[in-house]
Amino acid sequence: MSNAVTRQEIADAANTVAGIVCSPYFRQTIKPGDALVRMDRIDYPNTLSGAVTWQVAVMLPQDIAQAEQYLDEKVPALVAALGKQMIVNRVTPAQLTLDTGTVPVVFIEGQREE
Repeated sequence: MSNAVTRQEIADAANTVAGIVCSPYFRQTIKPGDALVRMDRIDYPNTLSGAVTWQVAVMLPQDIAQAEQYLDEKVPALVAALGKQMIVNRVTPAQLTLDTGTVPVVFIEGQREE
């Protein structure tokens, strides 16, 4: 399966969650609920296949208290939706640096076999 197809499947899964608008590729945005799919790395455990680590980055509200409330509301549904496309193994709140400054974001990370 191509990476483009995988990206679209992951984005489609995220888009099933109310208020989430996920793009399969990077787009610069700071609107809470906007999201994008990132390929983080590929681990090759043997010569036949590898495990690809994917991330969905979801923009959060600028206010940290609101961002935490947003996480409480959206993360369980996002993890459930994305779990149909990858094995979710990490949810990491962070700051994403864009050319307009930094924005609060949550990275939902998981793996799929290549």
